[in-house]
Amino acid sequence: MKDNIHQLIEKYLDGSITPAEEAALMAWYQEHNQTDIEWVSDNADEEEQVRLRMLTRLGRQINIPAAPPVRRKRMAYYLSAAAAVLLLLGFAGYYYFAQVHAPAHPANTTLASKDIGPGGNKAVLTLANGDKVVLEDVQNGVISRQGNASVNKTDSGRLSYQVTDNGASAVVYNTLTTPYGGQYQITLQDGTKVWLNAGSSLRFPASFAGNERNVTLTGEAYFEVAKDKARPFLVTTATGSETPMTVKVLGTHFNINAYPDEQQNTVTLLEGAVKVDYGPSNALLAPGKEAILNKTTGRLHTADGDTESAIAWKNGYFIFDNEKVESIMRQISRWYDVEITYQGDVSRKAIGGSLSRSKNVSEVLNMLELTGTVHFKTNGRRIIVMP
Repeated sequence: MKDNIHQLIEKYLDGSITPAEEAALMAWYQEHNQTDIEWVSDNADEEEQVRLRMLTRLGRQINIPAAPPVRRKRMAYYLSAAAAVLLLLGFAGYYYFAQVHAPAHPANTTLASKDIGPGGNKAVLTLANGDKVVLEDVQNGVISRQGNASVNKTDSGRLSYQVTDNGASAVVYNTLTTPYGGQYQITLQDGTKVWLNAGSSLRFPASFAGNERNVTLTGEAYFEVAKDKARPFLVTTATGSETPMTVKVLGTHFNINAYPDEQQNTVTLLEGAVKVDYGPSNALLAPGKEAILNKTTGRLHTADGDTESAIAWKNGYFIFDNEKVESIMRQISRWYDVEITYQGDVSRKAIGGSLSRSKNVSEVLNMLELTGTVHFKTNGRRIIVMP
């Protein structure tokens, strides 16, 4: 069992675990819960990948046994890794027993019979002349030539811009838009990589000119900006007022959440340094920090960030840290392209936990129901949320 536990954890995380394997995983946890646990892999990089994708926060409604100590040379690191593993296994055990003993609301069998799959690599590219290219419908290779750059679809879910002529050329702008139920990745002409979440758009020049690299974002995106000390990279987002928010960097990794239907814009820094400007207010961020703009009050402030939660969507997960139900359902609405309505007041309800974005919507809703916080009914692509 010890030799296979890592594989079972991975299968649980990507949603491919069978009921029998999940029961075995739960049994292993129960058996070893009161004894010392030694991590099962000698590959530190592998452990780090699993740790970053692990279930790290569970709802306060779920009682999880405390993690036992870990015997390793690098004690602090492995203690963190093992604690994350045990939290995951505790949730697996809770889920298993909840299935056996039946929750107050039965599993959503109505939804399961007409299930909705997860989102995928879908996007529309709007060219400078207004033509629209549905990217999942075109083959790999050169799609178009824009200004002095060629537009290439490299594989499913990836777009790349490359300069083909170093001569002077008029700056032309393209827009990449992901629908609800879609995501996409693009490499800009300067080498900057951008991941777009569902329901987002990025407006950018086909090739950068001048002393700055300017793009405009609506929705959510993760940026890995190519370093260029001579040309700062600027991301402009709308704020619901006449004053936009601008993020200025030279080369760094960060996430921006700037959906119009969210009450705040959030910039979370993973690497490097960024400056966030909003009118006369500004914030300088160090790694692990985030800038939060309250769009109602217009107040910009900084706080400790949760980088794992911020980019969970990019890594294929939902992570909810005692998050309000309405916020959770907005994320589900975007990823599964479903309509959300409410019957009853859930404004004071919150849930914590982590779920794979590769699961069908019925599995996600059933897991949320197991917290005892909410119940769901469905009608086609409409999900009705009740306390």
